[in-house]
Amino acid sequence: MAYVDLHIHSTYSDGTFTPEEIVRRAVEAGVGAISVTDHDAIEGTLRAEPLARAAGLLYVRGVEIDTLWEGRDVHMLAYGADFEDERLLSIIREARERMDEMSDRLLARMLPDFPMLDAGEYAAFRRDPSLGGWKMLNYLLKKGVTRAMTDGMRFYARYGVTYASAGFRPAGEVAAAIRAAGGRAVLAHPGLTLSGEGNFPRALERLADEGVDGVECYYPAHTRDVEQICLSLCARRKLLPTAGSDCHGDFQDTQIGQTRTAMGKVPLELLGAS
Repeated sequence: MAYVDLHIHSTYSDGTFTPEEIVRRAVEAGVGAISVTDHDAIEGTLRAEPLARAAGLLYVRGVEIDTLWEGRDVHMLAYGADFEDERLLSIIREARERMDEMSDRLLARMLPDFPMLDAGEYAAFRRDPSLGGWKMLNYLLKKGVTRAMTDGMRFYARYGVTYASAGFRPAGEVAAAIRAAGGRAVLAHPGLTLSGEGNFPRALERLADEGVDGVECYYPAHTRDVEQICLSLCARRKLLPTAGSDCHGDFQDTQIGQTRTAMGKVPLELLGAS
């Protein structure tokens, strides 16, 4: 039985696997359909596409876009879209800029407390893609402020650098742009996005009202209850159920194909697989 994994990150964003490594590991894991969905970047998915097809895998072009909904950072997966569409491209690039600006603000706020940090040095710094994560996490590790890549993430909240104030576009606007570019807009890991909500089913309904085409139902951190709520919503509202590991290589602890979702459970043809 072949599996599907439509949520994988490469070295083009914050994963530690190159597109070549992703394809090789997918084949080894018995995965028959994949999508590289880097954060606010399309270079990795375009690089992986011919490699996947050459290896006999079905492939879906993808990207994960940061959006904002009710003060929350909502990740919107775009599948099968025209990545030459100017409006969608501008949204993706803008989201990437907003992410980078968050790190710039964090650095400025940390400078008085950490004299070993330097704005000019940071501007010239080049991250090591094999470590995963993003530039600021790499820099804090190199300067000895942290001892592991993920340790640096705590500083954003400590210094008041939040996703809510980052300036991401509204979820509904991004979903509409994805559809206008011929793609499908899918809510990524709603069990994480809506964590802390007292009424998860109702919150999911409200978020789905933003005009999405599907929901990532099969996800490593989803409980069985969350998975079933997501699948029920998809069945009731005729949305597309998808599956993804959210693998970042060694930067996080999920593996390609981890959900062990059979290809038949995901409508790949409707997502642009070929």
